[in-house]
Amino acid sequence: MTVQEILDYMRLRYDAYASQDAPGYDDDDLVKLFNKAQKVFAKSLYNEFGNPTRKGAEESEKRSKDLVQLKAHTVEPNFSPGDHPNSHFVNLPEDFWVTLKEEIDISYTNNCGDTISDSRIPVKPIKEDYYNANVKNPYKRPYEELVWRFDRERDDINSQVSSTNSKRHEVILFDGATPDNYRVSYYRAPKNIDLTDPNTFCEFDEIHHEKIADLAVELAMQTTDRPGLQSKMIENSKIIE
Repeated sequence: MTVQEILDYMRLRYDAYASQDAPGYDDDDLVKLFNKAQKVFAKSLYNEFGNPTRKGAEESEKRSKDLVQLKAHTVEPNFSPGDHPNSHFVNLPEDFWVTLKEEIDISYTNNCGDTISDSRIPVKPIKEDYYNANVKNPYKRPYEELVWRFDRERDDINSQVSSTNSKRHEVILFDGATPDNYRVSYYRAPKNIDLTDPNTFCEFDEIHHEKIADLAVELAMQTTDRPGLQSKMIENSKIIE
């Protein structure tokens, strides 16, 4: 569906539900509602606790295909000193949403004195309590085949996400290792549609356009104080199948 076809469909559905004295919505309002609905729809597909089947995005081929257009991959070669010993901050893409897979290229000198360059190894997400419990454990702490990773706050928490104020990860390496490239596959946020740009479109497969538009109408109904127009669906708590 084109952007205009989506808006026409939304207006038709809204008029079918609302009474004559219900608030009206212009095209700009409908675009904002649809863009919000895209994000709700994406979260409901990804989150295993937000849908009745209890399946996350990567546990079902259908859900994986539904979100495949939002998959992205990046290789980041730049690092800065982290807050923990042998750790480094790495910036994430501005459109980053949630991690799917991550690896890191490292260089180090092994016990035989050989220089190992660009060794590609997996990254394990951990939490602070796991770090505290295992940082001195020689069997669990980072080594030549494993690196740890924390989620970290933006450099400036008082400013919005931007190319100069990115979301960040903190990677923890073993002593003597140097990071070369951080490789992450991730889901990004869906791009907004724009009524003024004829080249924009809904990134989800067309089979989902009406579902998302219906969800946008539900969100529109939630904004009114009229009891008869209240939606039965609570945002972020129901999967749209």
